Amino acid sequence: MEQLLLVQPERMLKFELENNQYVARIILQNVSAIFVAFKVRLSNQNDYSVKPNIGVLRAGNSVTLLLTTDNAININVDRVQILAGPISNNEDVIQYFKKQLRLNQRILKCSIGDTSSLSSTIYKSSISPQEINDFKTTTIKTEYVKPQKKQSATKEDGLSLEEQIKLISEDLKLIKEKQNDGKITVGIKQFLISIFISMIVGVYITYR
Repeated sequence: MEQLLLVQPERMLKFELENNQYVARIILQNVSAIFVAFKVRLSNQNDYSVKPNIGVLRAGNSVTLLLTTDNAININVDRVQILAGPISNNEDVIQYFKKQLRLNQRILKCSIGDTSSLSSTIYKSSISPQEINDFKTTTIKTEYVKPQKKQSATKEDGLSLEEQIKLISEDLKLIKEKQNDGKITVGIKQFLISIFISMIVGVYITYR
């Protein structure tokens, strides 16, 4: 390949971390007096992006290939193959590499420039064992709250249910007598009776 293309770097392709991606660059320069076709292949093609990965260089021209990957685990074992051969001016480069059998090639070994960034990105945990041990168990204390005794709805706390009903009955009897005397109208009577009925219901609910 030396008589057609000058490849930089020559043997070892170093990937550096840039913007959360591992990036490497290859410079190809046509050092011949003819058109030269080139194509880039990788041993792990699915994990890499190469731009451009195929093309034609005029005599004296050069191109920079940009290789990127998100998977840094296998970079140190991957390889880059650069194929090159003479091509005519009007020939299709894709068809050229499909039918061409005799090509020059260069193999570059891949490596990671900063191994510490790899370990910190992939293998290093953000929480140390000491931090995990520092978590403490919190005991939640539950207390029994004794329900308060219902307050009596009557004014006289010492009277039993039967005694209070008896007093209400006597009041109703008194109202009836006053009505007969003409001292209480029918409307007022109905109002007072409804009040006493409500009192009876309230007393019953309290002592139930």
